[in-house]
Amino acid sequence: MKIEDLRNIYTSSRVELIELGGELLSYAEEKVEEGHNSLFLLEYNRRTKRERVITNYILNDPSFVHHYFPFAADLLLLLEDGGSEVWLIALDRESGRERRMARLSLIGSFCGCAALDSSRVLIWTREDESSAALFADYRKTTGLDRLCYLYDLEEQQYYYVRDPRLAGALPEGVIACRVTGREQLLVLDPHGDEAEKEKCFRNRRWLGDDVNDNVWLCPLFDAVVSIKAGEPKTPMELVLSVGTQGLLRYAGMDAQGLYFRAKYFPDNDERLVMLHRDTGAKEAVCSLPQRENTGFLFLSGGSGPFCAYAVEDKGEDYACEGVYRASLRASFSKELGEPVAVVEDRYLVARYILADETDSFEFHTVLDAKTGSQQSYECRCAVKDQTVVLF
Repeated sequence: MKIEDLRNIYTSSRVELIELGGELLSYAEEKVEEGHNSLFLLEYNRRTKRERVITNYILNDPSFVHHYFPFAADLLLLLEDGGSEVWLIALDRESGRERRMARLSLIGSFCGCAALDSSRVLIWTREDESSAALFADYRKTTGLDRLCYLYDLEEQQYYYVRDPRLAGALPEGVIACRVTGREQLLVLDPHGDEAEKEKCFRNRRWLGDDVNDNVWLCPLFDAVVSIKAGEPKTPMELVLSVGTQGLLRYAGMDAQGLYFRAKYFPDNDERLVMLHRDTGAKEAVCSLPQRENTGFLFLSGGSGPFCAYAVEDKGEDYACEGVYRASLRASFSKELGEPVAVVEDRYLVARYILADETDSFEFHTVLDAKTGSQQSYECRCAVKDQTVVLF
């Protein structure tokens, strides 16, 4: 395990990690320079221990929230204040040059975004005071509370998304990925939260068997062409679905596949299902234990394999047990916080947040399950592969 402490590098406490990839860490730092609020986009080389400024901006309005989408050559930056104004900037990561920039005026107030690639982004808005009448008509026509745009930075053009499966999706439920050799959109369409879905199962006598959790795939190119053509449906393929008697939830991905929790309520049987990236085939790869006060910790991302742990609340302690591609068995005090990651199937990372009406403090503890040694840090934390980043 390697710990990288970015607190030794930057001077401001307003830091956001953008990407941890190989030797390079990308992050954003807000600070006051010569009386101006400034945003610095930076890159840190873990091998040479050198920091490089990609670019920097003076923030005329520090209230804007920043959304970062890193790609191989570009960094897409979206700035919004929760209103109808949005800025989009595509930067060359090597030179810091602005490749494209646009100022957008939306109908309604910003409520979410998802980047499809380095030049196209989906943006969702909801009703505000100035758009109440338009949204009332929109709800009558579509049954949806949110409006979805596709914005193409290369064309500097908006397009309305008419497919309710995409327009009604949550931003975090639209994921660009590569499956069967093509760039695709994974669209998650669950029915409510898990408690709501189980309630539907208990009331299936009146609700019927078609309260579904669905997972769709659509080739990215085809989705963009369909949206720009104004088609009411994008050419999505239904790849996984369960009705009222089950639950289907996305768990994560790795280089081999996409992973989902699938539960059958009548038998209290829960499995981990893998959708293979190369073929699109589906496979149940393991059973997930059903015990009281037990949840699951799924770890994905980076170059390592997806793995799963069962986490049981035992009152004063948490018990963590590997259930897929993991063999760890360890317990630790709840005073350390809740488990958020496991590194090398040995080191547990726990997070504890102390908050009152005015302030909050975030602590992370790294516990060696083999030796019992532990180290705590007052900071935020991110984990990828064998690296723990403190910032």
